Amino acid sequence: MMTVVIIVAVLAGLALVSIAGLGFLVSVMSPSSSTPGLALGDKVGVVMVDGVIMAGGRASPLFGGPSGSRAVMEDLRAAARDREVKAVVLYINSPGGSAAASQSIYQEAMKLAEKKPLIAVMDDVAASGGYYVACAADKIVANGSTLTGSIGVIWSGITFYELMNKLGVEDFTVTSGRYKDTGSAWRPLRPDERQLFESLVGDVYDQFVDAVTQGRDMEREQVLKVADGRVFTGRQALELGLIDELGSYYDAVAMAAKEAGIEGEPKTKIIGGSGGLFGQMVGSRALLPLPWRQLDMDLSGPLLIEPHTYHTMMLQSLPRW
Repeated sequence: MMTVVIIVAVLAGLALVSIAGLGFLVSVMSPSSSTPGLALGDKVGVVMVDGVIMAGGRASPLFGGPSGSRAVMEDLRAAARDREVKAVVLYINSPGGSAAASQSIYQEAMKLAEKKPLIAVMDDVAASGGYYVACAADKIVANGSTLTGSIGVIWSGITFYELMNKLGVEDFTVTSGRYKDTGSAWRPLRPDERQLFESLVGDVYDQFVDAVTQGRDMEREQVLKVADGRVFTGRQALELGLIDELGSYYDAVAMAAKEAGIEGEPKTKIIGGSGGLFGQMVGSRALLPLPWRQLDMDLSGPLLIEPHTYHTMMLQSLPRW
């Protein structure tokens, strides 16, 4: 019996090594690979912000998934150091997320833009924190039907103290200060606590508006007119000055190549990425693809609470267009 177990373990190990080797070979042969393969010469680097923006590191190397802010920052730094990367496209498909994580990526992208041309391109959604990040780029490209904007901040919570009272459940909380349990679901929010939350949201909002004002070279009053949380299509955003051009990912790559003086059809190099080995092998980032597309993309944020906490409180079951 032990011999059979050992043989199965060895075969499984060999299979994993074979898959990893094949995945590496695929990445090396691809001109858009994150590995310096056979495609030589100047390239346009591609850094991805895909999914809800949150703090954290690299996604699963096997199955992929959204990368945290620290991983995206590492990708931006890698693109800045890479000598064969002459310009960078920042691909964004995100509804936003953590305010701090969005700001961290924005600041790192600003540093990259000081060294190399940086073009942001929006896919389905680049709203709230996704738009925040895009403002670091020299130019922003979006499709006419891209949903973007949502310049605003939200802090959400729930209370269930009335329900607990009906059930006869009593809270017992001891705090060292008046505001230590602010936002507790076990009691109503006091007026002074609401004012405290509003001041925090207002401060983060001011920083968001400052980033848009600086990145888009707009007057603050002009930004405030559209910074009320609403979303815009790419075409509407162009008219408002929130983006620079309508176009696709490939248009953004061509624009970045032109800014860097790259002649001919530009080669691309994916920096980091979130597809994982499974995605490289089967061409999908989903382990079990569903017949509908569950985007899980809210158009509100950035969120001051952890994005996953917010999503567990919201029902995300309907297909999105």
